[in-house]
Amino acid sequence: MGKNISDYLFDAGSIMLNATKDVVRRHEDESVQEERNIGAGILAEALLEVNVKDDVIIRLVQKYYGLSEREAEELMISERTINMPCQELETFLVRSEGYTRDEAVDFIYKKDIPDFLRENKEYWKLSPGELLSKVKKEQ
Repeated sequence: MGKNISDYLFDAGSIMLNATKDVVRRHEDESVQEERNIGAGILAEALLEVNVKDDVIIRLVQKYYGLSEREAEELMISERTINMPCQELETFLVRSEGYTRDEAVDFIYKKDIPDFLRENKEYWKLSPGELLSKVKKEQ
């Protein structure tokens, strides 16, 4: 005997419900992963600020965030050479150059300073004022 309309509607509803559940699960997994990465970055940054040795930072990030040695090392390097200089520049722009916090963040992203630091490996060592001068000169 053939299916009636209510059976088709029930099947369609079940398919939509399952698809929605899958989307929600993927979103939750992505959110958890993003929070995990943020936490690992905060740990690496805090340890860098108090001058903990690189090997210890890598080991602790691996231990508490389940990253491989390579992932922990890349995270530490990214924090040291990109994120921390950008944060220091943001603070410098606000406190020394008269920018609002939002204007400083906009400046950093409009000038592509994270990419600028990736392309010019030695610039992360500069003071925020020197970095600002280099950015203005080269862009």
